Amino acid sequence: MWVIWFTKRHTPLKFKDEQIPSETGGRKLGEKRKIIMSKILNEFKTYLKLKDIRSVDNFIASVTEYLNYLSENHQNYESVTDKICDEYKTFLVTQDKDLSRGTINNKLNRIKAFYSFLVNKNYCYSNPFYTKTNLKTGKILPKSILTVSDIGKLLNHFAVVTKNDLMLKTLSELLYAAALRISEAVSLKVSDIDFETGTLKVYEHKTDTARKTYLNEVCLRNLKSYIKIFKITGYLFPQKQKTTIRCMLNRKLKWECKRLDLKLITSHSFRHSVATHILRSGAGIREVQEFLGHKNIRNTEIYTHVVKDDLKNIIAKHHPREARNG
Repeated sequence: MWVIWFTKRHTPLKFKDEQIPSETGGRKLGEKRKIIMSKILNEFKTYLKLKDIRSVDNFIASVTEYLNYLSENHQNYESVTDKICDEYKTFLVTQDKDLSRGTINNKLNRIKAFYSFLVNKNYCYSNPFYTKTNLKTGKILPKSILTVSDIGKLLNHFAVVTKNDLMLKTLSELLYAAALRISEAVSLKVSDIDFETGTLKVYEHKTDTARKTYLNEVCLRNLKSYIKIFKITGYLFPQKQKTTIRCMLNRKLKWECKRLDLKLITSHSFRHSVATHILRSGAGIREVQEFLGHKNIRNTEIYTHVVKDDLKNIIAKHHPREARNG
């Protein structure tokens, strides 16, 4: 029987089982495999960084977890069958960690990406997860939605001590005013703002299109002041620090929410919150779809479920025929 492994130059190393002593030789082979796999994982990590993939550490963690599973079950990554793929999916579903379906799908997608990398590098002949489908998931309702009063409390009491604080406050006002994704906001230029008409041109990375939206007076006033103080002529939020603006804002929001005793939110929570707020105020689903820049109305309909949950809770609390404890 032959055991095959791959070196960095992609040429197979072959070892005969009968030539390997049961203890020392087997241990050396195991150590060699670990060293080679460590090098492959480092190559994969570099590949992900070059592709500007987010959460590189999560990719490596998911792949390492999978490789450990194979090792514990005496399997090699290059000889995985459909049955082993299905067994690993079952393992993720039934293990004690009680993972959500979305988390499990993320793990499987990362493993699929790892195998695509292996095939491209000639470390592996095929991708056993290529034809595997993900677990079905229900609609994921937006989380961390602040009330109108809480949003007002956050933005009105946003601590501004440094210039970075001023930038992050202006960004927060803009995210809430225009329901922007953070990626859309950091791509904006001063020329995208029309202060006379109060409009903003937003470039959508997801659909490779542009949409026009309107800004409120408070947001326009903050933008004018911010642009004047920072003397900005190009990108509205230029990236100068090593830390991304997304990370800077999320860190600041975490600190502000704790200080103001608010529910913890992230930069994307502004988009979820304003969509819910204008629906509650009576806006039609089509208007909200256009405001958010959704091409598929099903994405917008998720917010109607949040509003329906509000109605359900109100009825449960105030309806005269609702059962009361005591």
